[in-house]
This record gives sequence, structure tokens and C-alpha cells, in this order.
Amino acid sequence: MSTSISRLNSSVRTLCSSVSSCSSSASRVLATPSRRYSLAAMKQKSTEKRSYERENSNVRIGPRTVYADAEEVDEDSGSRLGNRKPPLAFGRDRRKPDYKNFDEKHAQSQARVDYSTMRAPNPMFAEHLNHLFPELQFPLELARRILTHASHPAAIYGHNAGLSFMGRRVISAYLYLLLSSSPHLKPSDDLEAIVAQTLNTYVLGEHIGSKWGLGRVMRWTPTLKADKSRDASPTLLKGVGLYKVQGDAVAAVIGGIFEQFGASTAHRTFHTRVLPHILASKSHAGLPEAFHEDVRSACNRFGGLQGPLVIDNSSLPFLTTDAKTMMEDSVRKEKETSE
Repeated sequence: MSTSISRLNSSVRTLCSSVSSCSSSASRVLATPSRRYSLAAMKQKSTEKRSYERENSNVRIGPRTVYADAEEVDEDSGSRLGNRKPPLAFGRDRRKPDYKNFDEKHAQSQARVDYSTMRAPNPMFAEHLNHLFPELQFPLELARRILTHASHPAAIYGHNAGLSFMGRRVISAYLYLLLSSSPHLKPSDDLEAIVAQTLNTYVLGEHIGSKWGLGRVMRWTPTLKADKSRDASPTLLKGVGLYKVQGDAVAAVIGGIFEQFGASTAHRTFHTRVLPHILASKSHAGLPEAFHEDVRSACNRFGGLQGPLVIDNSSLPFLTTDAKTMMEDSVRKEKETSE
């Protein structure tokens, strides 16, 4: 019995010694140099943090201002602000907005305008166009559309964009016909470039629109306020959009004449009232000098700068004798067949 107990005790002592040796070796394996450095660094960092917090317990740092002992200092200027708290403390605006004044200003800026008063055509538009072209009597609604730009609030009742589109195509076709039949046209000339240069919107607005006084009567919205556009220099007028708007209105006038009075009247208007005034010179762009003689010849053929705009079909100057005879024969045959 005693022998068994003594053997058991010796086995237990052997087991304990082996376990202790294993734990010591494991601790030596786990405690590598990098791990020991990390533990030491973290311990030092936590110590420094606690020390920094104790030393700066009365200091709070904001985005632009340091508050020390309840006294504020501006970092940029270095001046003390006293006990007054800045509006952007800690990156937040602590001032309450003035909702009352904001509502009043917003209401004034968003005040409703009664646009229904602009729906009825103003006789002033038709009077101005009838003064420019005494032989033509523009309807009130057509005149209102011609002289209303799409930028104006009254454009909801009609504007000149469609007429301007059509008028530009009409005058482009007339200029193409003149250039293609000109003896001064060279094979190297670019017809498209010449037409684009001559019928540029700004050129039409500056030289034709200003001559017709369209800017005084047409309705549009400038890009600058009135107090900033007192200087009537060409650069400023071009910048605020006056020449562009007047150029669109010129094309709209031709489009309205084409639609209301026919192609013949629009053709004569272009050659007597438009094209002679946009010839290129040293001071401005326009039709190249090589075609100026053709323009003057066409203008004289239609009666000059103040030539008639409405004439009989039997006396159209741009038709040859053979063409007139063919037209008369066709009209006579139609009458005979109808009888």
C-alpha cells in the first residue's frame, strides 16, 4: 500500500514539473521581440495620452478658434475674442436664421405676375412693322408673334422661334440662288461658308435689326439687369444678347412676310431691304466684295432700295419673257377648261 502511494506521488511531481516547463517555454515562444515592442509602445502611448489630457484639460480646439480658460483666441489674427462666441464654433453656425425677413424677400421674388394681360395683341407691334413696310398690313397677332422673343414671359402665348426658323431658310435659299448664278463665283468658293458669314445672326441684328429699330419695340429678356447695361457699347450690346435677339427678329420678319404675303414679296424684301445693307467692309463682316456688284444689280432690278414690294404677277422682273408667256398660256388654258 505504501509503495503504491509513494509511486503515485512521484508521478504527480513528474507531471507538474513537465507542465511548468512547457508553460515557460510557451511563454518564451509567444513573447517575440515584435510583440514585446508592440506591448511596450501601446503602454507608452496610453501613458502619454493620459498625461496630455491632464495638461490640457482646460483647452478645447475648434476649426479656427482655440478656447483656453474660457477666453477665445483667433488663430489667424491672434487677437482675443473675449467671451463672445464666434458664429462658426466647432464648424457649426449657431446663429438662428431670420425666417421672417427670409419669407418676405422670398415672397417678393416669387410674386405672381398676371401674364393674362399680355395675351391680347398690342397694336404697337403692327404699327411699327406697317411703318417699316407701308405697302404691307400686318395682322395684330402675326406682328405680336414676330416681335416676341422666346425669353419673354409673354412667349407662353406665342413667340417668333418658328417664324425665325422659316425666315432663315427663306433668305438662305434666296442668297444661294444669287450666288450660284453669279459670274463671279469661283470653283474654289465655299457657298455654305459664304452664306453662313453673310447671314450670321449677329450681323443681321446689328445692321438690319438696329436699322429697323426692332430693339425698341420687341419683347425679350436681357441677360443683364438695366442698371448694369447703361453703357451702350457694341461689345456690351452683343454680350447682353441684343444683336442675337434682333437677328432672330429680322429672320422672323422675313418668315412672317413669306407666310402672310407670299414668296414674291419676301423675295423682293430680301433683295431691297436686307441684302444691300449687309455687304462686307473693313468695319464689319458680311457678303464678300466679289459679289457686291451682283447685289446692286438685283436691287436695281427690283426697283432700288425703296422699290415696291407688292406687284402684279404679269410684271415680275425676275421672270424671262418665255416664262411669262408660259404662265399666261397656262392661265388661259385653265380658264378655257373651266368654262
